[in-house]
Amino acid sequence: MKYYVVIPAYNEQDFIEATLQSLVKQSVLPTQVVVVNDSSTDKTAEIVNEFVQKFDFIRLVNKQSNSVHLPGSKVIRAFEAGFAVLDDAYDIIVKLDADLILPTTYFETVLQHFKSDSQIAMVGGVALIEKNGNWVVESLTDTDHIRGAFKAYRKTAFKQIGGLKPAMGWDTVDELLCKFYNWKIKVDTSLQVKHLKPTG
Repeated sequence: MKYYVVIPAYNEQDFIEATLQSLVKQSVLPTQVVVVNDSSTDKTAEIVNEFVQKFDFIRLVNKQSNSVHLPGSKVIRAFEAGFAVLDDAYDIIVKLDADLILPTTYFETVLQHFKSDSQIAMVGGVALIEKNGNWVVESLTDTDHIRGAFKAYRKTAFKQIGGLKPAMGWDTVDELLCKFYNWKIKVDTSLQVKHLKPTG
């Protein structure tokens, strides 16, 4: 199974290196990674370019967008810009935030879930945030819902729901559509992702 990753990034110089390091250390590497630099004014693009020079499966796309946007719209438009440069040879498409540290076997386990049940449309872990020096499960965690920060989609399901919707609540709409089409959603609580810049 081949998985492709799209990472929308806006002013993520403090986090993007750690995210990409955790990606290139995966026990099963992605076939393609596209980072979309969405009008960043910091060193995000420079940091990504260092990885582009070292890893032939990582690419950088620069996108210009307005700073005024509806919640959810900016990040999904950036995702779409990255998705547009990919070929169609993937089995799994992943939307990943630029402020995460993934455990080394994260995608190996994600792929195992997809292989184990052809009706699984989406797979994800749970987010940890740092509190008083400890990493704890983020309070927004719901074992019936995959956080928008790290969503992996089976290609057939992704196409059936029409991709991601650029509106507030896109990461709930996608799951509702998958359930409407009788797909399953898998949250694996053993897959714990460090969220460096937690929501809110």
